Amino acid sequence: MSVRSLITLILGGLLSGCMVGPDYRQPDIKTPSKYGAANDHHNRPPIDDWWTVFNDPLLSRLIKEATAFNLDVKEAAQNILMSRADRARTIAEGLPSVGERANVSQRRNDFITGSGTQNPAAGGYFGYGLIDLIQAGFDVQWEIDPAGGLFRRIESRDALVEAEQDERRAIKVSLTGEVARLYIDLRANQERRKITEFNIKTQEDTLGLTLARARGGLGSMQEVAQQEAQVETTKSDLTTFIIAARQDVHALAVLLGRTPDSLLYLLDTGTGIPKTPTDILPDLPSELLRRRPDIMQAERQLAAATADVGNQTAQLYPKLNLTMFLGLQNMKLSDFSPVGKSWSMAGGVTTPIFNWGRIQANIDHSVASQEEALLVYQETILTAFKEVEDALIAYREEQHRREALDRAVTANQLAFKLSEERYLRGLTTFLNVLESQRTLFQAETSLIASQARISTSLVALYKALGGGWRAFEPVPEKDVATSP
Repeated sequence: MSVRSLITLILGGLLSGCMVGPDYRQPDIKTPSKYGAANDHHNRPPIDDWWTVFNDPLLSRLIKEATAFNLDVKEAAQNILMSRADRARTIAEGLPSVGERANVSQRRNDFITGSGTQNPAAGGYFGYGLIDLIQAGFDVQWEIDPAGGLFRRIESRDALVEAEQDERRAIKVSLTGEVARLYIDLRANQERRKITEFNIKTQEDTLGLTLARARGGLGSMQEVAQQEAQVETTKSDLTTFIIAARQDVHALAVLLGRTPDSLLYLLDTGTGIPKTPTDILPDLPSELLRRRPDIMQAERQLAAATADVGNQTAQLYPKLNLTMFLGLQNMKLSDFSPVGKSWSMAGGVTTPIFNWGRIQANIDHSVASQEEALLVYQETILTAFKEVEDALIAYREEQHRREALDRAVTANQLAFKLSEERYLRGLTTFLNVLESQRTLFQAETSLIASQARISTSLVALYKALGGGWRAFEPVPEKDVATSP
């Protein structure tokens, strides 16, 4: 513990009972007993490194690299350092300041000597003397705030440091979720590309068959033109998926603090859409208040705003000002020695009397800021509950949709095969073949989108539960210079 911290602790103990303004107490927020969209009421805490449930080593590596090199995370770390510096400066402002002072001066004193008269004509003597004064030593100044404004400011700074730490944690939660979402979207676009390329090949085979039938007099060139249009339309969809996958890679690279073209190797890997587990149980709603960094940040900002009310209120009360000089004083520089000691002490009291309502206006502003911070805190909690409920219902219901789409794909594959066979036998028109092709392609791409949406819904759920930041939480740094 540093000397400054020790002095602060002692003074805090002496004056804490005199601090004006409200003492902060964390609001008692009522939380529901369970989430409405949860299937199971036997809740358990989600794992910190939630991305491992996808069993995708490449995804885990990307997330780990993002938390280490993302520029937003680094910026948040600098904000923490600045907030700690502000706290140290606030402490220093309330401690005695010591400065060095050295000055050289010359003074002239006129004087008259005589036998009981000040008139030179009456026998007195008029003269003058020059006095050289050389002085060097230390000045000490200290302003004491008996109302506890200093300690309210320190209390506020402590809360703001913790709020900045929670801000970094919130950034990490958003970062891990965004990396996972982009990675899933990349894999989904790659799957869409594969399905599209397969459909293009199938449609080109049908085009060749249609052309051969037209040349043999069994079909028409209109059917050939229709199938050719179908092939080109599907090819245009392929371009869309290629662009989307490339843009996903660019966005991932930026999140990792890299140049956009540094992760192009991901386009050559096809691990598929990360699979989701079947037993996902959310944490208890009451635990959300301790897991979500944005909620903790809002609570710390409320604590800082409450302490600021006390700081502004303390400006109404007197302050003690102490000054002292201790040093050496001599008449000649050549005789400057420790023998000529000099010291002085002074004290004063300053009290605001009339300031046109400035102090009261500051108090009113602080009270309004405190009320606003409380509303933000309550709104943050409500938004958090909503995000969890939204993610739960999306994750649960999308699984039912995927099952239906999976059955639809199977049925459309059979329908396309039968329509093609019936066309070749002359039992149906070519329009049925075209419609079966389009419907099958749409069902297959919808199935891929649904699989991706299930995975992203799970990511959104873990993000809404505040998961992820604990896995990369650094060891708390010991702030020797400022921690009491």
